[in-house]
Amino acid sequence: MAMSDYFLRTLFVHTPGTRLVLESDALKALHDEAPPRRLPLRAIDTVVVSGGVDVSTPLLVRCAEDGRLVAFVSRFGKPRAIVSGEAPGRGHLRLRQFEAHFDAERRLQLAKSIVAGKLDQMSWGLRQWARDLDDELATQLRDLAGSVEADREGAVVAASRDAALGIEGIATRRYFGGLGIALRSGAWKGRNRRPARDPVNATLSFLYGMARLAVQGAVHVSGLDPCCGFLHGDTDGQPALVLDLLEEFRPSVDRVVVTLFNRHQLRAEHFELDALGSCSLTADGREVVMNAWHTHRMSKVKVAKAVAPIPRAAMPLVQANAMANALRRGAPYVSHRMAVA
Repeated sequence: MAMSDYFLRTLFVHTPGTRLVLESDALKALHDEAPPRRLPLRAIDTVVVSGGVDVSTPLLVRCAEDGRLVAFVSRFGKPRAIVSGEAPGRGHLRLRQFEAHFDAERRLQLAKSIVAGKLDQMSWGLRQWARDLDDELATQLRDLAGSVEADREGAVVAASRDAALGIEGIATRRYFGGLGIALRSGAWKGRNRRPARDPVNATLSFLYGMARLAVQGAVHVSGLDPCCGFLHGDTDGQPALVLDLLEEFRPSVDRVVVTLFNRHQLRAEHFELDALGSCSLTADGREVVMNAWHTHRMSKVKVAKAVAPIPRAAMPLVQANAMANALRRGAPYVSHRMAVA
């Protein structure tokens, strides 16, 4: 039975036939072909399970009562259902959030801040990748970083949300061109999804799903409404605010993926294609990716203006609280910026 090691309070269970049950104040994992494993609930904030894993009703209820997320994901890592319990009773905060959403000027300012935050992370990531390459390729990446920084300045003064999204799209295409350079195999042809059709895109999609769950948990803890966002649209059932705050964490996911492929930790045998050409991680591949994801979350990051390094796993909560405070005060939202090494 493959049950990933947990650290910083996230447990990922993906072996078909596993049953998770409540035993006193612990989660117990059962499987016909392996001995039981028992983990204290106090050590877990989020339980992530994929297809073929059964979660008992008593365990679901207990997790909901404790405010512990239980997320069911597809083999591609996309959240299919999330059990989160009652939302914190912070009516005044949500009133401020709804007011900002329906105030066109306030919504635009928040949307532009979200785009600027994502582009900050993109340019920083491109410059970090440049440090690992030879002069010619490094120059290409630094030039792309400069272009993304110019795009950021354009996003800050955009006259509409559509204009800001258009600039974000241009910058993202530049950035993914740089990601292709950073991948030393040179075989990546660019981003595709729904479905992913190659190993790099399959891994990106899977880890974006994991990052989305981390952000959704942070939004829940902060007391914000996950469906009332500012940059993303108003599609029914879409967790717009979660997707907003996720944007500035996507480049961090990209760095994990590039490292996995450049170090040959992920290989062809870690992926499978279905009859329609969809590419996904195998069970062994998911184990490799989740181990890398836990290591990434365990590491600390130096953030501009922070007194001390912050665990990466805490950053979504830091930013969800930053959004909550901005809404309470009517102040600008400030995304996180990496400290200059």
